[in-house]
Amino acid sequence: MYWLTKTSNFYLSLFIFVVMDTTIKYIRKVPVWKVIIGFASICLGVLSLLQLIYYGLVFILFGVMMLKSEGSEINLESNTYRKITSFLGINFGSWKTLNNPEYVSVFNTTEDITWRYITAETTNTFPIIVLNIFYERNKKITVYKTKSPKDAFDVASHIADALLIDLLDATRKGDYKWVDKAIFREKGELIYID
Repeated sequence: MYWLTKTSNFYLSLFIFVVMDTTIKYIRKVPVWKVIIGFASICLGVLSLLQLIYYGLVFILFGVMMLKSEGSEINLESNTYRKITSFLGINFGSWKTLNNPEYVSVFNTTEDITWRYITAETTNTFPIIVLNIFYERNKKITVYKTKSPKDAFDVASHIADALLIDLLDATRKGDYKWVDKAIFREKGELIYID
């Protein structure tokens, strides 16, 4: 197990597990502030329930939502994958067959986060980099989301090497280029193949 960490204005860290060289798991690490708020909320909810205040369920649910994390898992031996939701190290998700993966793509997009409170609502848009595995010409599986280009290409290179597929840099709209995986692995530089 090793950590890839990016320090910037956003706290982002990536957990990478390789279990017996047949399973690859990527799970976003929950930031420390969310862990603190999540555990405090769960404790407050349990204390409320002990005093027969049933609104404590709301605090427990809020705490669980703060502590959950998302990711993906690929089993190389059985050629299956699953999108997982993780809560305190327990993973949930159903396995699906990975049919003839062709390449992994790294591209920029935006992610909308909507906050609602009684009658008020606001939507914030954030830039994000998404990794997709394409198969059967135009079908795709989203396997990871990050804010860091370096983390995105490290993860994409790892997946491409494990599945023996190509790596496509689609971070610039309309300017898609194939990445030389060997040079990226050795030097960490993006060199494109014509």
